[in-house]
Amino acid sequence: MTLLLRATSPDLLPAVDAAVPSSDSASPANPSSESAATGDTTTSDAPAAAETTEVAAKTGDSTDTTDAAAPVSDEAAPAAEVVTPGPSVAALPTPRVSDSDETPPASLSEPAPGDENQPSGGDAPAASDAAPTANPSAAIAQTVEVQRGDTLMTILVNAGVSHDDAYGAVDALKDLFAPRDLRPGQEIALTFSAPEKQHQGPIDFQLVSLSLQPSVERDLQVTRAFDGGFQAFAIDRPLTHRNVAIQGEIQSSLFGAAESAGVPVAVITAAIKAFSYDVDFQRDIQPGDKFEFVFDQLDDEDGNLAKPGDLLYASLTLSGKVYEIYRYEMSEGFVDYFNPKGESVRKALLRTPVDGARITSGYGMRNHPLLGYSKMHKGIDFGAPTGTPIFAAGDGVITRIGPFSSYGNYIQIKHNATYATAYAHISRFAKGLHVGSRVHQGDVIAYVGATGRATGPHLHFEVLVNGSQVNPTSVKLPSGTKLAGADLKKFKAAMTDMIALKEQLEAEQVQTAAAPAPSQDCGSDPDTADCQ
Repeated sequence: MTLLLRATSPDLLPAVDAAVPSSDSASPANPSSESAATGDTTTSDAPAAAETTEVAAKTGDSTDTTDAAAPVSDEAAPAAEVVTPGPSVAALPTPRVSDSDETPPASLSEPAPGDENQPSGGDAPAASDAAPTANPSAAIAQTVEVQRGDTLMTILVNAGVSHDDAYGAVDALKDLFAPRDLRPGQEIALTFSAPEKQHQGPIDFQLVSLSLQPSVERDLQVTRAFDGGFQAFAIDRPLTHRNVAIQGEIQSSLFGAAESAGVPVAVITAAIKAFSYDVDFQRDIQPGDKFEFVFDQLDDEDGNLAKPGDLLYASLTLSGKVYEIYRYEMSEGFVDYFNPKGESVRKALLRTPVDGARITSGYGMRNHPLLGYSKMHKGIDFGAPTGTPIFAAGDGVITRIGPFSSYGNYIQIKHNATYATAYAHISRFAKGLHVGSRVHQGDVIAYVGATGRATGPHLHFEVLVNGSQVNPTSVKLPSGTKLAGADLKKFKAAMTDMIALKEQLEAEQVQTAAAPAPSQDCGSDPDTADCQ
């Protein structure tokens, strides 16, 4: 747990706390304190009194210290609302004040009996020489960043919240948010009230409020109620859907070009996964190739991106060949991407079962780097760092898992009566897998390593057809769903609507780019460069 701010000393409280007397002024041995209690009008020699007199003289109100002292009580509450600066200081609720503290001491608001004829000017006792008073309205803000393994209860207790308050806050929040849904990196803003009275031991700060943002659409707050308990409520943030079209030219990689053009990472990832069944992103991408994405996003009230939405359409033009995909929801509710013919881009097998890898050795004859002679290489090697996740290329059942000859750690998955895939040189297997385990396409089954006969960390990947290894890049893989009947008609209509939307967004972009820039108002700001 990372504490971004932790106020642990009264020295960090706002300047208003100067009105709370020191332990010396509260001591019975202090003559100024005794004179205030007994009605003695002896002039105090305390520095605070001199400072009060000096301020009164400067403001021209030194003729009547009774009137000057009276506003201390009236203005103490607003002054105490000052919040100690912190990384996330917001408008904070006023801490609960007990009934005994609601009425200010008489010594601060009016003269004590028998003191009606107090001397004016510097002879009046300073407000800081009165009896100790509470300052519960001052607040201290603290922001805590959630770390891996943290729980909301331990975060609160470690931040200084009492066990009772921590339990009460968590219990109040549970109907709106499950504490187990905390994620590393989330921030929790805590607000504490100042201690209610001065003392020599550790300061007891009382939890006043807690707030966190579990999603871009919602804020949650927990505040202390007047009965001392806690109440929680949610604040929905207004977000607006907006369709966006972005196109660009690829110089080195699709990911780099799209990210530079302003496409959210989640949208780029969805496009790469959808195209990866037909496109080899290591060898098919060339400088000058083009892309176009249409997607929706959620904007906040200021028009800024709050959350990326779905990829609706994407096209790649690779060496003059155009690949297009459309997002479509079928009648049974299943969502997938389809080409213009109504064929699902999802194939029975992934061609690249590891993200971010490069092909270091292809299928065919090669001079073996360890054996030193030509040998048939019956798979594809993907170079990647040790520990990189390896995905199941398709749905199927594990038929072999464990050490296997020069392959090192090895997994084989049977997908149907014809197709199987194999994965070798693995560093470790995913937990819970064994012979007979059923896996789904995209499941993490293992992690890249260099076990067996390997010169470095990489994945050796094989595709087997009827038990024999074939070239994974040239084998014709069975396709996924193909739309027909009513679904195909609906898809064609949806595709027509998407093309119209894409053209509309492109036309709006052209109009925006061609619109003249607003002219400079030289009357209001004649010194700008455009007005010289």
